[in-house]
Amino acid sequence: HYGNEFICVDLKTNKQLWKYVNRQQPFFSSPSLSSDRVVFGGRDKWLHCVKRSDGTRLWTFPTRRKIDGSPVICGDKVVFGSGDGRLYTVGLDDGRQIAQYEIGRPILSSPAVAGGMVLVGSNDGVLYAFRTRPDSDQKADDKAGNTGKR
Repeated sequence: HYGNEFICVDLKTNKQLWKYVNRQQPFFSSPSLSSDRVVFGGRDKWLHCVKRSDGTRLWTFPTRRKIDGSPVICGDKVVFGSGDGRLYTVGLDDGRQIAQYEIGRPILSSPAVAGGMVLVGSNDGVLYAFRTRPDSDQKADDKAGNTGKR
């Protein structure tokens, strides 16, 4: 919220359980939850991962612009877009970058995952769809010497 805090509230008791405070920037992103983690973006240009039980920071991942869209947890990975025009995939356990794709225009929307694909809209007015390359395509590229980022 505009108070520059991310707050966990028990809706039954209406009591604050914990809060996460970082720098002087608000949080607009909705959280993505796993059994033990909460992941959310900030206007401070960082993706944040905290313990679900008490809000203790586990890791952060930097981007070049604000993160207003909500991240999506897909198994052991987190997918999210940034105002820097990139779609990122990072590890849920450690926040290390796995992949990125530069669209070139801000991504302020939240990615959606369906049918084995990641879909995300960009400020260029285009909806992008990504899928993992089948192992057979990967092996063929490797044999041919194509080792570019995927």
